[in-house]
Amino acid sequence: MGPDNNELFLQMASEDKRYRREAFAFTLEAFNFTMEQRRQQGFQGHIDGGELCHGIREYAEKCFGFLTKTVFSQWGVTRTEDFGEIVFIMIRNGLMKKQESDLIEDFRDAYKFDDVFEQSYLSD
Repeated sequence: MGPDNNELFLQMASEDKRYRREAFAFTLEAFNFTMEQRRQQGFQGHIDGGELCHGIREYAEKCFGFLTKTVFSQWGVTRTEDFGEIVFIMIRNGLMKKQESDLIEDFRDAYKFDDVFEQSYLSD
């Protein structure tokens, strides 16, 4: 993440007060992580919102472990739809690209935060 992106993240967060700057930065990092994971598995090309949500989950668990839900909540992110909002804000600001088939609805209910960020740790 370059300094230019940091300024853009700050600008987006100040324009849309629902999400903190860190949510934008993390989402872009998680997108890059997900794309790299796919490349390593031999897949090329576009990912949809649901696939990105699962990549976000994997990356978040690596970064934050059992604190993931708490960290996301501090950033204003409480459901997968929030990642859709963040992605589409970044698309409007030129940080990501959209294909015609991409819809914000692709991020709806990819998983429930309580199920994946709490229950998986409680059952260990």
